[in-house]
Amino acid sequence: MEIMVRFIGELSIFLILINQYQSAEVPSVSSKLGTITGETKSVTFQGNKYQVDRYLGIPYAKPPTGDLRFQPPQPFGSFSETYNAVDFGASCPQPSYPTMPKENKTDENCLFLNIYVPRQKPDEPSGHAVMLYIHGGGLSIGSGVFYDGSVLSSVENVIVVTINYRLGLLGFLDIDNEKAPGNVGLLDQHLALQWVNENIGTFGGDKDRVTIFGQSAGSTCVAMQMMYPSNEGLFRGGITQSGALSIPGMYHENNINIAKFYARSLGCSFETKDEVLKCLKEASSETIIKVFVDATSSGDFESAASVGATPTIDGKFIRHNLGDLLKKAETETFEEIDFFRSVKLINGVSGDEGAMFLTMGGSAETLEEFEVTREQMNTQQIPGAVAIMYGNKPVPEVVQQLVISEYTDWVNPDDPKRLRQQVVDLFGDFFYNSPAIEMSRVHCNGSDVDSYVYNFLPKLDKPLIPLPKWVKHASHGDELGPVFGYSFDLRDLFNISEYTPPEWELDLSNRVMRYWTNFAKTGDPNKPNPGLSVVWPKYDVSSQSYIKFDREDSIGQYLYARPTEFWKKIVPAVIDATEHAQTVTEQFGKKEEQTCDNDGNCG
Repeated sequence: MEIMVRFIGELSIFLILINQYQSAEVPSVSSKLGTITGETKSVTFQGNKYQVDRYLGIPYAKPPTGDLRFQPPQPFGSFSETYNAVDFGASCPQPSYPTMPKENKTDENCLFLNIYVPRQKPDEPSGHAVMLYIHGGGLSIGSGVFYDGSVLSSVENVIVVTINYRLGLLGFLDIDNEKAPGNVGLLDQHLALQWVNENIGTFGGDKDRVTIFGQSAGSTCVAMQMMYPSNEGLFRGGITQSGALSIPGMYHENNINIAKFYARSLGCSFETKDEVLKCLKEASSETIIKVFVDATSSGDFESAASVGATPTIDGKFIRHNLGDLLKKAETETFEEIDFFRSVKLINGVSGDEGAMFLTMGGSAETLEEFEVTREQMNTQQIPGAVAIMYGNKPVPEVVQQLVISEYTDWVNPDDPKRLRQQVVDLFGDFFYNSPAIEMSRVHCNGSDVDSYVYNFLPKLDKPLIPLPKWVKHASHGDELGPVFGYSFDLRDLFNISEYTPPEWELDLSNRVMRYWTNFAKTGDPNKPNPGLSVVWPKYDVSSQSYIKFDREDSIGQYLYARPTEFWKKIVPAVIDATEHAQTVTEQFGKKEEQTCDNDGNCG
């Protein structure tokens, strides 16, 4: 009897160990949607080893194909059998490019999400804080597969979620009726947030501590989700990296003319909306992408602009031009602004955002000797930038002269090397810096929640976009490596098989990840986890304090205050005054022609 008891006891211990081993190898969760199995991955960061459970390619919406093309997403529902989530789902249709990750495949059935769960005890009894990432790519390219959340999740003990959403024409077609209502890519993101709210608890997450973050166009999407009151309760914080609400050209009333361009390019009739929609619903996603690629590679600016489907003022997700709302928020009340201010915010930009526009003129090597003459600055660079702001209409001469004066180093106004930096400053201020600061000013003004601002400065050893050596600071996207703990596939990105970032960059990454995840856990980037050398101050309209990320972090004030004042107040005021003066001249400036009667009396 004693032997039998001993045998049963040993067998029980053996079975327990086997069960633990199997669960370690094949993580599994049982949810209301069904059973989902994943895989465990080991990662190393700064010499320390971590483990993370990955659940990849989970469908959160039905395939947006057939009758569901151009329509709002529908929840996927439950699984009829165990779902084996070990492979990334397809990315949404998009142009291919050399640095695409090898795992990336595209298909219209693409509404998947990926979940990274640390193998550590949660920091709170309610579960792990959750960070949902919205990728960038100009709303035309990108995928959740590009961003491995393993290091960020396991090192800092948070759940990371990455998502796919519909892109380009398939994500943003708006022909001004319910057959193609527009902004379905944004609604995909909203549905993914709902899925996380309803299901993340199964994975050990705390649905009341969700933070959304994104970069570039993904950052703008984060800001737009923060302006959508129907998201109330789905997240409590947002982190916007180099993308704001008032980026020029972001919103249109609809995309009918863009839809007609696609239909015409596909050889379809385009006289009526129904003809256009029939054409675009019957076309394959491959042919739609080909129209985009042909137009954007043609060298013709007008054709390239004709395929850029953007968010539209659809009356539902976006009821007003969100950039205009920021201006009106000083004196008027809007539901969108109230919701925006109810969510905590980290917002920032890189030191030389405008340097990315240099890549349109050549490679890093060819740009090393790039210089700009005074004439080129006055007749090409500045008129081109102002024309974008002015809707590609003729730009008043007084406005051009105002911008020329602002972007001239008057100590040495004709120095070609100084002028090329002015080009970088011009495009950085116009597209990124002043929109970002305007957004943070609105968020913190009259708000009871916390607002934080950063400037990411360091020139990295391997910048995301290769640039000439004379560019002194970080450019667009350079913070992504540190934010994700350098978890990218370097072979795909840089064509290198073995690379370790310098130790100072890994230290920087450690700090950035800590600030981001502290914010996700508590709403304060400075706590609960210490070990950070600089206390990140809150941003307010009086002190305008912010953190400067560099080899050594520090605190600054009044980040891009002058460019923000210039582009958001002075230039619009001059444009309005010029248009008003022109209207007055047209109405009252012309002398009436005199008429004379037969007696010679003229009047």
